[in-house]
Amino acid sequence: MSRFLTFRLRNATLALLVLWLVVSAFYYAQQLFSPNFYLGYDEGTLHKVLKYFACLTLSIYFCLAARAYGLMIFCALMLLLASYFAMDRGGLEIATLSIMVAGTMAPFILIPSLWEDRLLLIGRVIVVCGAGVGIFSVIEITVLSSLFESAWAANGSIRSISTLFNPNNLGLYVGVALLLLPYMRLKPLWTALCGALLMFSLAASGSRTAWVALLIVLIYALSVSADARARLSGLLHRHLPQLLLTGILLAGVYAVYLALSTPPEVEIQVAHRGTDLYTASIRWDNFVTFLGLIDGSLLFPDVLGERADYIQDNFYLVTLNSFGVIGLLSFLVFFATHFSPWRNSNPDLFPWKLVFVFYMVSGLSGSQLNSFPNNQLFFISMGALWVYRPVFGAVSCGASSAAASSS
Repeated sequence: MSRFLTFRLRNATLALLVLWLVVSAFYYAQQLFSPNFYLGYDEGTLHKVLKYFACLTLSIYFCLAARAYGLMIFCALMLLLASYFAMDRGGLEIATLSIMVAGTMAPFILIPSLWEDRLLLIGRVIVVCGAGVGIFSVIEITVLSSLFESAWAANGSIRSISTLFNPNNLGLYVGVALLLLPYMRLKPLWTALCGALLMFSLAASGSRTAWVALLIVLIYALSVSADARARLSGLLHRHLPQLLLTGILLAGVYAVYLALSTPPEVEIQVAHRGTDLYTASIRWDNFVTFLGLIDGSLLFPDVLGERADYIQDNFYLVTLNSFGVIGLLSFLVFFATHFSPWRNSNPDLFPWKLVFVFYMVSGLSGSQLNSFPNNQLFFISMGALWVYRPVFGAVSCGASSAAASSS
């Protein structure tokens, strides 16, 4: 009876996780009708509370199911620290927010070991949700284009945000979905349709960060994986009709865009995203400024936000500035003592390893740590590479086999 109840609870939690991943993809859908992001909009306290509460609730179960009590305690300490900083400062600086994200979402790293046999399902959910996000992207820059004209004119570019709050967040999300797509074993029509919508929204996002990271990861995958090379060869030689169908559907999506789009009422001087290096120069200037501000205070979290304006375009700087050198070293020590490399040959893990590489590359000019729902996917991808090493007793079901495979 106990095993039966545990099985039912695990299945129920998996269903809730899948539902939450779907909700996460469309969490900022209201922005389609009120493009406040371009005006420096803050998502609001209610949105923050809801998403962190949902993540925390799931994370508690993940820790209990995997008997990752050390991770639970570590996350609880981070949340206490974040709460203290928030009350002391009367608000959430980026450092406090980063600590809160880690405290509520770090246990998502346990998902691949808890549901190793359901990774294909989770990946398919991300791909289908990404295609849904692509549909909203088409709607945004066609039917709803009049709402965004002033913002596009001010920014010098037509960039889609769809339901992901900002263009770079959209680019990263659909980039992950595109990486997962070839490994999801979907039917040809579904693969072609999802691929067309994902590529359209990736292009519409104007996210060079996602474009470059995706290209680098594809080159990496082909160089290290014979399976990836075989898939590409098979795609070119045996699935030419599928490729053609994808191209036709992509052309159809673009035709819909042209048919439904209306000439803007305001003149928009569109910058060429592929060649304009203005934002890249800003990132470099911010990096140089950050280096000039380094002093002894970097040992501790920057809860005053003294360097916050110069780090938000770099995952590595966000992490260093938010946790401080001491906090970062503490995190690394905990990770080294409680996690081990996961030497598991399950092919369903490989695409998630590519996702991790994608985030680490894109992190040079963007921060997935503070970009919801990419931060969730980032921690899941970490779980494809590292497995929790339990301290108290054996771990049930998938976590137990994960620990055995890592030893």
